[in-house]
Amino acid sequence: MINLFFVFCFHILIREILYGYFNQPFKALTIPRHMYYLSILSWVLAGCFAFTLHFIKYTDFPLTSHIKLLSAYWILGAGVLSQLEYSIFEKTYKKIAKDVRYYVFNEKISYRVIESFFILTIAPALTLLLVLTRYQTDHTNNEHMIQELTYLIALFLSVTLVCAKIFGEMLKEDTHAILESINKIQNGSYLVNIDVQRADELGEISNAIQIMAAEINHGITHINDLSQEILTTQKEVVYTMGEIVETRSKETGNHVKRVALYSELLGLHYGLPKEEAELLKLASPMHDIGKIGIPDSILNKPGKHTPEEFQIMKTHASIGYDILKASNRPILKTAAIVANEHHEKWDGTGYPRGLKGEEIHIYGRITAVADVFDALGSDRVYKKAWDDDRIFNLLKEESGKHFDPKLINIFFENLDEFLKVRELLRDVH
Repeated sequence: MINLFFVFCFHILIREILYGYFNQPFKALTIPRHMYYLSILSWVLAGCFAFTLHFIKYTDFPLTSHIKLLSAYWILGAGVLSQLEYSIFEKTYKKIAKDVRYYVFNEKISYRVIESFFILTIAPALTLLLVLTRYQTDHTNNEHMIQELTYLIALFLSVTLVCAKIFGEMLKEDTHAILESINKIQNGSYLVNIDVQRADELGEISNAIQIMAAEINHGITHINDLSQEILTTQKEVVYTMGEIVETRSKETGNHVKRVALYSELLGLHYGLPKEEAELLKLASPMHDIGKIGIPDSILNKPGKHTPEEFQIMKTHASIGYDILKASNRPILKTAAIVANEHHEKWDGTGYPRGLKGEEIHIYGRITAVADVFDALGSDRVYKKAWDDDRIFNLLKEESGKHFDPKLINIFFENLDEFLKVRELLRDVH
């Protein structure tokens, strides 16, 4: 036993020397098996030391006895203990190699299991056989032989259990990390960083998952960029079409911009979610899009319309709805509602369908207040801009008739915000 302790210390010394010598070349390697081979080599050299020590100390033993001891020690070291050391090294390597990735997956778990099976079965059997033949050759008493065999069996069983536990824990830990990453991807999180430092199938799977997640994330980012570009284009088209209509009816483009901001303010104070109020702001510039179907002689008539002309003028709400209703885009679907219902009145006397109260979509009710407030305060071909007192009096008078009374209350409670928008986008003549 004392001799075995000295040999083991010599093995550790040789291993550290080899590790130190090969440290720089092996820094670039990402597979721990190379270090495993160094460990085996150091144990082989330690076996030679054991052979020499045994040969010098026990000169009366025949050479075959020394060779059997050397063979048994090599099998023990390069087999069972090196397997244990490989498992320990692999576990340690995973802790120190956080930023290292495997790019060559040349190990197989199945090979490792077969290798472990042979090392932990055949190696002990051969070692015990060599010890038995050595004792038989040297005619050593049976009691001592039984003690030595018991010691070896206990050693082999201990090493086998430790190897199995370490290997099992690593597989369980790495498999859990892979499954956790898969769950993240299933839940829509594609920024996964799998900390599995393996050169076998599990390492290859984890690497593939990480690459796949990165590609998915890149694709989603690209799709989001395209969606944002489409949304931006929709906004520009909406504003441009709204401005075209206002220009045709000899009104300024600032009218649609002010109506958009008034609608957003009213929507937010009414309690619409921020996203919905933003959607209404984007859609409301299209409220009069149907005017493109009204003849210029009626659209730009400086005086009051005749009953027949007014009937034609009222059709712009339905025309606008018909233009926009086929779209599945959220902005244009909202714009269709606004175009169709912004001339409906709270008391049911509006057009085109004579809707009443909350039968009118909130988008239509909001845009009605925003549009009338801005139209009354702006010059038109048929009238001059009204002063604020006159506008405010009309809004109050029409509360509960033309307009949703709750929206009129909101308007006056937040009047400073609406006046600020009007001042910011005042028409320049």
